[in-house]
Amino acid sequence: MKHQTLKKYIVITSVCLMVLATPFVAQGEGVLDSKHGLLELRTMVGQSKAGFNDGSTADASLFYPTSLLQQADGSLLISDTNNHKIRMLAIDQLTTLSGHIVDFDESSMPIGSYGDGAIDVAMYQSPGGLAMDEQGQIYIADTNNHSIRLISKEGTVTTIAGSWQLGDQDGKGSAAGFYSPSDVAVDSQGNVYVADTLNHLIRKIDTKGNVTTLNKASERVVEYFPGVLEYSGDFADGSIAEAMFNEPTGLAIDAQDNLYVSDKGNQRIRYIDFATNKVSTVVGNGLYDSDELYVKGAYVDGTVSVARLSSPAGITVTKSGIVLVADTLNHVVRAIYNGNVTTVAGIGGEYGFADGVLSSGALNKPTDVIELANGNIAIADSSNNRIRVVQSYVIPERVKYDGPTRIIVNDELLETDVAPMLEKNRIYAPLRAIVTKLGLNVNYLTETKQYEVIVDDKLSYIFSTSSDRVIKLENGVNSELLMDNSVILADGRLLIPVRFFAEQLGYDVQWDQANSNVVIRHTIFN
Repeated sequence: MKHQTLKKYIVITSVCLMVLATPFVAQGEGVLDSKHGLLELRTMVGQSKAGFNDGSTADASLFYPTSLLQQADGSLLISDTNNHKIRMLAIDQLTTLSGHIVDFDESSMPIGSYGDGAIDVAMYQSPGGLAMDEQGQIYIADTNNHSIRLISKEGTVTTIAGSWQLGDQDGKGSAAGFYSPSDVAVDSQGNVYVADTLNHLIRKIDTKGNVTTLNKASERVVEYFPGVLEYSGDFADGSIAEAMFNEPTGLAIDAQDNLYVSDKGNQRIRYIDFATNKVSTVVGNGLYDSDELYVKGAYVDGTVSVARLSSPAGITVTKSGIVLVADTLNHVVRAIYNGNVTTVAGIGGEYGFADGVLSSGALNKPTDVIELANGNIAIADSSNNRIRVVQSYVIPERVKYDGPTRIIVNDELLETDVAPMLEKNRIYAPLRAIVTKLGLNVNYLTETKQYEVIVDDKLSYIFSTSSDRVIKLENGVNSELLMDNSVILADGRLLIPVRFFAEQLGYDVQWDQANSNVVIRHTIFN
């Protein structure tokens, strides 16, 4: 039998919890565009328990972070909403850029306030969406102060529109009113768009500070409980002036200065095309049930005509034109591209916390997502009190080898006395070498000329030297497994299909095309 030799090295990664450094400033291709794949979900900063501590990424804490913004120097700004602060992640340290906790209520919840002035004395109430203009000024949707705030490059905080009192009136500066604005976006001309959430409106602040309303106000009244009436949002596509929204929550400007809107209550992503003066639905559907405030959410991937969302929030457009959405109550990040909706991170409909390979990593009510300068994807994982990142697998720096392929077990290079082989599009490696490095035991059964791999006292596998069938013994019960390829004997060593055995043990197995490695790792890192 003729085999193709791959040298002596493949990759088995270690399992360790890694807290990542501040995002690189260097530009890079987006991880979703990358051909080498092997994507994983990890934690950048934050703890399970909510807190307000500054410090290293391993120790610092957040309390329901909702929005993200990367600055030109690579630092990451975070709306730490329930702490009423704007935090900054830079050089592996989380600090408070602006905002204060003035007290704690009877439930020990932090209390914010309202105040302009120097960046270190300004105060906020549940700050939300963040945006930056071409001059580097930072805009903040100060949600519970019903206002839009500005941090100048000189470090002064001012209110550019609205006041601490809710309202819906147009006007200039403090004469205008908002009702719990959730997000802001700035176009190339310096116009600021506001998701005026509980007014169900999209507002515009022009470069002179004038606030105008773009769409039609909803007049829908819902009796959501007997005798209890409430004004709610509505739905209509069409001309901008006649379009209606239901709690618009996220905004993103595209390359044409048009606007994507996360229409949370309608479970849709909408698109405002200023050139055609039209509002259209990009993805999402559903009708209102009788006396329901919102369209019911759902989780469905697929074409944009059938895909479903549940309370979409933060939204961004990547350099390659992919629209990313924090699909909050589905606990996932979705991607919209070429007429299809796919899940990028999280487990649809299931909340939780897990760092791991992308198919196993878990989120809990993500509220924002952005593409970083290095191409990684940062996520505000709000109910986990963490900032997460989608990145490609990186071979540990301490692993030194100049060859094209490697075996790495627990971050240590493994050399085998018989080289791995490529046969029928499957990678083979010596059974004993892999099993030993995974911490398992292997015995050679002389009478039957078989190899027994012992996982624990309840599970073992028996490999024949001449068959594509494996005997699995679990809790005293035998079953026969069929490998997609037979084993190989080479230089007195039994080589098995790597993917088959690793996946039997619950490992993730991927081909690292960029580095010509087979990567085997636990699906969960923490």
